Amino acid sequence: MANYLKEIMVPGTNEAYAINPLFKDVTMDKNLYEGVLAFRAFLVHLYDFLYLKGNEYDNSKKVAHEYENRTTLSVYYPFLHYVRTILMNIGYYGKSDDNSNSLICENNILVDKLSVTKNLECLQFLTNCGICINGIDLNDKKQNISNIKTIKITYPKDPIMLTGLKVMAIAETDYGTLVNQDIFLRCDYRIMKKERTNELTIVQDTIKPLTADVRDFILQLHHRYTDKGFTCIVEIKGFHIYIKYCYKRKDLWGINASLNNGYHINVKPTKTDEYADTIKTFSPILQELIVKGYGCGRKREIIGHCDGGCRGIPISLNDSVLSLRNDIVTWFDQEVSCLQKK
Repeated sequence: MANYLKEIMVPGTNEAYAINPLFKDVTMDKNLYEGVLAFRAFLVHLYDFLYLKGNEYDNSKKVAHEYENRTTLSVYYPFLHYVRTILMNIGYYGKSDDNSNSLICENNILVDKLSVTKNLECLQFLTNCGICINGIDLNDKKQNISNIKTIKITYPKDPIMLTGLKVMAIAETDYGTLVNQDIFLRCDYRIMKKERTNELTIVQDTIKPLTADVRDFILQLHHRYTDKGFTCIVEIKGFHIYIKYCYKRKDLWGINASLNNGYHINVKPTKTDEYADTIKTFSPILQELIVKGYGCGRKREIIGHCDGGCRGIPISLNDSVLSLRNDIVTWFDQEVSCLQKK
C-alpha cells in the first residue's frame, strides 16, 4: 500500500498556477506553492517509513477481495486510516501562529473512538516522520487526553510543510467529491487551481509509472478516441483511479490503476458478433479474452464464480500489451463503427 500510494501521488510541479479564490485565505500564493511541495515531500518520507515499519503497527486480518479495485483504509489498513485522520485534523483545525512555523491545536485532532494508547501510537509514528508534538506526553498511556487543551505542532525540517498540510486537509474535507476522493494522501493540488485540469493531464499523471512505450500507446489511444467523439471521464474512488472513454452513454474502454489489480485497460465491447471474422485475425491471446467475454462470472455458466468480469475485459498495462497494440486499435475501431451505425 505504501508503494502504491507513492505511485498514485500527483507529480509535484513548480508551475505558478492560478489559485482558486476559495484557497486564498489560507496563505499567500508563494507560500501555498512551496507548502504543497513540502507536504508532498513529507508524504513520500511517511510512505517510505510506513513501508519499513508498517507491520509493527498494523495487524488487520481483513484482506480485500482479489478483484476489488477500491481500497477502504478503515477496513484494510486501520492504522494508516487513523494516522491520516489525525494528520487531516491537525491541518483542518490547527491555527497557524503569526509566522506560520507551527499549528496550535486542541484535543479535537485526536480520534475519539480510539484508546489513549492507540492515539499515542499514531502520534509517535508521526514524530518518527519528523513532526514535533508539544503539549501531550506521548509516553503516558493513563492520561486523560480530554483534559488536554493545547497541542503545538511543528515540523523543524521544513516549517512551510504545515501550510501544505493545512491547505490539502481543507481541500479534501471541504471540496472533495464522490468522484474525486483521497485528495489528501495523493497530494492532489490540482483541486486548488483556478482553471480546471484537463483530462489529458490527469491521464499523463496517472500513467507516469508505466514504461515510455506503454505511455506512448495509451496517449495514442486517448487522442485517437477523443478525436472520434469519445468523452474522457475521470473517477477517483477509494484510491482507485478509473479513466473511462464514453461514446454517448456507453463506456467502451478505460484505464485503471488500483492496489489489487495494478494498471490495466478494461474493455466493454457489445458488438463482437458483428465483426467475428476480424476477431479471428487477432492474436490468440486477444481472441481468448474476447471469447471469454465479461460480466458477472457467477451468472455466466462457463465461469460460475467471481472472476472480476464486472470490470470488463482486462488487459494488463505492461510491455506485453505492445505486441497487441495494432489488434487493440482495430478492435476498438470496429466497436466504434458499430456504435456509430446504431
